Amino acid sequence: PALMAAPSEVRADGRRPAMMRQLTTERGLLTRADGSARWEQDGSVVLAAVYGPRTIQARKENTEHLAIEVNYRPASGMQTSMERESEMVLRRTLEQVVLTSLHPRLGITVVVQIVSADGSLEACVANAACAALIDAGVPMRGVLCAASCAIMPGIGLVADPTADEERAATAVATMSYCFRGGKAGEAPPMALPEAEAEVLQTTSNGSMSEEDFLGLAVLGRDAAFSVFEFFKASAKRFHASKEVEIEGMARAAKEAAARSKELGQGAGFRRTFGGSAASNKPVAGGGGGGGGGGALQTAT
Repeated sequence: PALMAAPSEVRADGRRPAMMRQLTTERGLLTRADGSARWEQDGSVVLAAVYGPRTIQARKENTEHLAIEVNYRPASGMQTSMERESEMVLRRTLEQVVLTSLHPRLGITVVVQIVSADGSLEACVANAACAALIDAGVPMRGVLCAASCAIMPGIGLVADPTADEERAATAVATMSYCFRGGKAGEAPPMALPEAEAEVLQTTSNGSMSEEDFLGLAVLGRDAAFSVFEFFKASAKRFHASKEVEIEGMARAAKEAAARSKELGQGAGFRRTFGGSAASNKPVAGGGGGGGGGGALQTAT
């Protein structure tokens, strides 16, 4: 969808400057994690997992707040200084969104695995981490939504740049926002066009003027709002599928209980019939009473 007024030039992949790529997400993929999610923006794919809140080592405890640890794993090779910087940025961003005061002395670990990268990777990482936190049920102030934007020569501001566009851009910025509040079915107050774009976290590369930065902040806000709308739609689909799954499990349990009851009644009849037949069998060294004892022994 078009996010804001922008030049009419068409980008190499056919998108208008302010258009996002196709968003896809899945939750609950990892059984051993407390929450997990896969986030895709076309060629950029990230898998995130959350462990906790749980007890941690005493040296890592915070007596007042929940401790957040981030592990950033590249698609291949060893971790570099860029990945370690990304860990720090994501941790600081999550500390502003997660309600850390609710779980003092505990900690959570957020593991981010890069599957493939084709631009806007930092935004994908933040969105994947938020989806995993939601799946884990970690309380947050709002929904963390991130979007990358770039300044392209001859085009201007573009949203959700690909890797090729990032290499050709004069500047690239990733903006993170926390959308919260508002009535059901309405946009959060800070997502409205007339509202001031409150940026939660910003990272940028390249040179830009103050006017360009303000334009990136507005475009990033609008792009992040489209991510927020996608979060809401995916949450509805997820809960609808869970309701169908629960209903199916309930029906299966009722059917299994009915079958078990029928089998139990049949087994009881066979046991009664078998006892009567066994009592008619003679047992060496016993009379009628011995026959009864033989029946008990046979049943045993």
